[in-house]
Amino acid sequence: MMTSTVILHVCGIPGSGKTSYSEWLERQKGFLHLEFDQLQRGLGTQSNLSLIELLKANPDAFISRLFQTGQSTVIDWGFSLSDLSLVCRLQQRGTVTWWFDGDRKAVRQAFIERRTVSPEAFQVQMDSIERNWQAIKEIIGTRIIKTVAPGPTHAAPEWIFDQMFRQEP
Repeated sequence: MMTSTVILHVCGIPGSGKTSYSEWLERQKGFLHLEFDQLQRGLGTQSNLSLIELLKANPDAFISRLFQTGQSTVIDWGFSLSDLSLVCRLQQRGTVTWWFDGDRKAVRQAFIERRTVSPEAFQVQMDSIERNWQAIKEIIGTRIIKTVAPGPTHAAPEWIFDQMFRQEP
């Protein structure tokens, strides 16, 4: 059981359930959900938009502000590779980064079914991840969760939560 403020960064392959899980954390666990891709397009509450501006200007102040709220936060952000150093900086300040992964064929199917971007755009993202996996893995470490199985079947948010917050003996 969580007893302190935590700041999660959920990232991973497209279609792996990052936003669905983050929305579940918001509804079921009271997390503040910051969907960076939307915020970077200017979509969101004024309060959350001001947070993204603070991140751009001063990442340390951004993290400090989140911790000062006393509310656990999930940052839903499939960052670009140019932002790897920023992700490192957020981790150094206490953010815990998790990578969502899974069966690539199933993820492709789930992503295409969403109809938000073309299959070609999906492939561009996947190719970039594959080419840069070593650099990404250095940042992520062992915090990788297989969230998509063939079908496609996405892991239940309760199971994902248990994987993230299980008590080690």
